[in-house]
Formats: sequence, C-alpha cells, structure tokens
Amino acid sequence: MRIVTVRMDAMSENVMRLRSENIHQVVVGGRAYLLVVPHTALFQLDDVSSAVLDYVKRHGAVRREQIFRDLASAHGLEALQDVLGELASLGVIDTGQQNGHAADALPLGDRGTLTTLVLNVSNRCNMGCHYCYGGGFQDLQSGQKMSWPVAKRSVDFLLQRSGSHRKVTLVFFGGEPLLNFELIKRIVPYARNQAAERGLLVDFTITTNGTGLTGEVIDFLKRHRFGVTVSLDGPKEIHDRRRVFKNGRGTYEVILPRIRALLNEYRDRPIGARVTLTRGVTAVGEIFAHLIDLGFAEVGFSPVTSGPSQSYTLTEAELEHIFAEFQELAEQFLEKALNDEYLGFSNVSQIITDFARGTSKTLPCGAGLGLLDVDHNGDIYLCHRFAGTPGVAPLGNVGNGGPHFVRIRTFLNAAQTTRQTACHQCWIRRMCAGGCYHEALSRYGDPFHPNLHYCDLLRQWMETGLRIYLEIMQKNPDFISKYLEPRRVDYETL
Repeated sequence: MRIVTVRMDAMSENVMRLRSENIHQVVVGGRAYLLVVPHTALFQLDDVSSAVLDYVKRHGAVRREQIFRDLASAHGLEALQDVLGELASLGVIDTGQQNGHAADALPLGDRGTLTTLVLNVSNRCNMGCHYCYGGGFQDLQSGQKMSWPVAKRSVDFLLQRSGSHRKVTLVFFGGEPLLNFELIKRIVPYARNQAAERGLLVDFTITTNGTGLTGEVIDFLKRHRFGVTVSLDGPKEIHDRRRVFKNGRGTYEVILPRIRALLNEYRDRPIGARVTLTRGVTAVGEIFAHLIDLGFAEVGFSPVTSGPSQSYTLTEAELEHIFAEFQELAEQFLEKALNDEYLGFSNVSQIITDFARGTSKTLPCGAGLGLLDVDHNGDIYLCHRFAGTPGVAPLGNVGNGGPHFVRIRTFLNAAQTTRQTACHQCWIRRMCAGGCYHEALSRYGDPFHPNLHYCDLLRQWMETGLRIYLEIMQKNPDFISKYLEPRRVDYETL
C-alpha cells in the first residue's frame, strides 16, 4: 500500500474531520484494529493512533494545534505528526487537501481483456430441480447443445482477448454440461494446443449435477485436472425435496455412487459441493456435516433471496436462522484453524482470503471485468445467469465480432456510480459492492440496484469473518499462508 506524505504546514491551516465512512474499528483479543475501508487494509492501533482517532471522533472538527495542545504531553509531538500524516494519506482524516486517496474511484480502464469464459455447452438438463433459475432449460430430448463451430470460435475468442494474462480459464456449464461430453472432449485438447502456441496456460472447471459421472468422464476430468463442483443439497431427504428428475423422482440414489467414485478416484484437486438453500431447506449444519463426511473438500452455500417464484425464496426468519448456523460453522472453522487443520466451509474461507489479500472492489464480481458467458448459440452475456433471461439482450456473438465492449463498459460504469452512491456509508462496500446484478434485476427490476434486503445480516457475517481472520493472525498466522494463500478460488458463484 502506497502512503503519500501530507504537508503538515498545509494541514495546520485546515479543519480536520474524521471520514467515518472510510473506517471500521474492532477489538479482538484485547487488541484494537482499524480497517481502512477503501483499501481493505487492516492496522493494529497503538496508543497514539487510538488517542488521535478518539479525539477527532469526539470533537467532530478540529485543527492540528488542538490535537497537539491536548495530546502532546501524553504521546509526543513527533508521534502525533506521524499518525496524523498517515491517517490523512489513507483517507481516514479529511484535511481539506489532496490526501493521496481518491475516495472510491477505481478507473475501469480497458475491459477488452478476458481471463475466464463460461461455456453453456448444453441447454439441456436431465433433471427438473424446482428452484432452477434457468427454468427455461429444456428437457433431455428437446434442449439445444453448443456446436463445435461455436465452441471453437469461443475458445479462439478467449485466447485472442487474453491480453497480457498468461493463464485463462474455461468453465463448462449448462443445463447439464456432461450431456454434451463429446463436445467437451473436443474443446479441451483444442484449447490446450491453441493456448500452448500462444505461450498460455488454460485451466478447466465444470459444475455438474453428478448424473453423468461415468468412469470415462471421471478419467477425463482427472487426466485434464479439471476443477469440479457438484450441485448437491445434502442428505437424501433434503436433496430429493428439490433436486428431482423430470418425473418427480428423487436423484440422490442415482448420483451418490457416481459422486463416491469421483471422490475416491480423483484426488489431484479438491472437489467442491454447491448447496442451494431454499424455503424450507435451512439445516446448514446437518447438510455440511453430511457432505464433508462424503469426502468433499469444500462446501459452499447459496441462499436464495430472490427469484421468479417466491415459493422458493427464503423468508427473513429463515435467512436469520441460516446465518446463525453459518456463525456456528465459522466457530468450528476457527477451532480447526487454531489446531492447524482446515475445514472446507467456503463461505467463511472466502471472506478470510479476501481480508488476507486486501481485496478491494467497486464492482461485485468479475462479470464483464474479465469474465463473460457464451450460450449454446454463441451469444455473449455478462454471466451465465443472464443467458436466456427475458428482456436481456446479448452483448454480441462470438461469430459476429464478439461483444460490444463499449456496452459492457457503459454497464460497469453505471453499476459503479449507482452503487457507490447508495452504499458509500457502508463499511463492507469494498467487499460486497452491492451484490449480484442478476439478483438485483430479479428482485428490484434493476441490475444496478444494491441488494439491500440482506445488508444487516451480511454486515454481521463480515464482522464474524473479520474477527476470525484476526484471531487466526494472532494465534496461528502460518495457517493463512499454509491453507488459504495457495487456495485457488474457482468460479464459486456458479
């Protein structure tokens, strides 16, 4: 982090005010910490820093001479000058001068480069999950699959747009992507060969419902070191409540032996489970324990808070219950971490990773910032959730010159401006950035609208994640570099 020195003589001529929207203070283990929000930077506060912050907070608007007069005898003039200069440079104190920190402005720059492309290789699905956001996905017989020409153009498009990046990722998605396994078998070697000619590495990930995990498929995934996520909602009685075949029959007994085979035979990369929490499905602890017992390395939960059908949207009481269970799992994560063990609870490990990396964003995800989606026709969307959404036009087509990057830039600028205005007082704004565009479109009819319906719960959850991160840093700091820094976050929002 770059700290810009502020001229103290200039500071003396201006009134100083605390920029409370730019800080969040916590005490963990008897130690005081300051989170500088725009940077997602954490500092342990010493006595001088704490005294200055408390003084400015109490008085509202002060001059430098007042602080020196009242605090110099206890803390020393030079120490006070250093602290004031650093707080000003971080944007914590407003001196009326240029502080070396531009409030929340991050230039979007050239967004024509890509690192990740999601391929909807199959619009077909052999299941009929009640809550599927892609309710328009067709059945096994009538749905559409991506063709080889579209797939080839998509791979070429990604590689041509890789810019200075040395590694790109292809995500196979659907529908159920393994219903077009023959195409995947053609795409992977083609992408590898074309990437190698450009001096690039290409990574592959897939999200599957598990029904197509045959021996041949598992061997292929192993051979090409796929990142694999399986959509699975827990034990049989919970899973079969929503995840069923077209005829209403539960899918658990069909996929269980296939998942076991995957977990037993493929150990080169951690296999993750993705759980969708809907109305009436809130037993987080029970679901997590079952999936970890099966052998999944990571389990991530996606609560449904909006959608076309309110019958699957979680109630406010259910959301509170879910976050309470999240808190319990987070405490288990902490206990394990302090014993130098890793518990694969993705929802908390991602927060801790973000604090460790200093993740600071003004937009909620990578959609349009390096990630795009291509549907079976070659049409391009911001992400997989927008593909097929009524009223959402594609951004272009891979066979027709690719996306209109001016439109993408316009969208991102509008999102950034709207959400910064609405969220500018929130201390988690640089980690949340207003939430999912598609969720906002579903709930508010506006993709730029911040997802305000769970703000309080999310702030509480981030507070928990921050506390756990700081406790780990106090008591077992090597855990972060050992378990979290090497961790590669795949396309976890799928």
